[in-house]
Amino acid sequence: MASLFYDFLRNLGYHHPVHPALTHVPLGLVIASFVFMLLAFFLKGSAYGKTAKHCIVLALLSAVPTVVIGYFDWQIFYAGSYIFPIIMKLILATLLLVLLVILVFISSNNEGNLTRRLQIHFLALLLVAGIGYFGGELVYGKKISAPAAEINESVLAGMELFDAKCSFCHFADSNEAKVGPGFKGIFQMDKLPMSGMPVTSENIEKQLKTPFNKMPSFKSLTDDEIKSLTDYLKTL
Repeated sequence: MASLFYDFLRNLGYHHPVHPALTHVPLGLVIASFVFMLLAFFLKGSAYGKTAKHCIVLALLSAVPTVVIGYFDWQIFYAGSYIFPIIMKLILATLLLVLLVILVFISSNNEGNLTRRLQIHFLALLLVAGIGYFGGELVYGKKISAPAAEINESVLAGMELFDAKCSFCHFADSNEAKVGPGFKGIFQMDKLPMSGMPVTSENIEKQLKTPFNKMPSFKSLTDDEIKSLTDYLKTL
């Protein structure tokens, strides 16, 4: 079912995870609820407190599809791998959901417990910031242009594939680690940084199709896609 959904999106030209776009709804509502809670606390207005509660309820409701799509993204783009940013997002998101449930229960009296409610709203805001940070670590990736003389159709396809599949965890313009090691100058290295195998096109293909350490496998890649990705890596 999930594969059909993502295949449909790819046919429309959309090759990125869907979860990051959905997270704006519950996270934005948590931020809005904090603002209304501040107004309720300083202006002593029950209407603001009621609006803050409504934002929290909507955040909880919108969290359901966000979590479901997040699970699908995790399986499709990361093969269910427990890499550090994903672990942190799971922990922070769980804590956030707990706080939201608590807020719903203690917000039944809009006039009471304003200090306690504001404190919990602030904790929820900190969790939102943490989720946003680690989400950015996963999805942020910039395209790196190969030298003009080396650009061809295969390299361009590999560049797009790297951006869609690999840039979540690896830099293309640096040797520094992101989630996994950076790939700059990878074909000038003696060994692949993850597996320690000699750097050859054949070993890159083998590593892509076989999970190693925390790196998931990408068995769905076609031979042409692997060749394009390898041609692009040779330009780094």
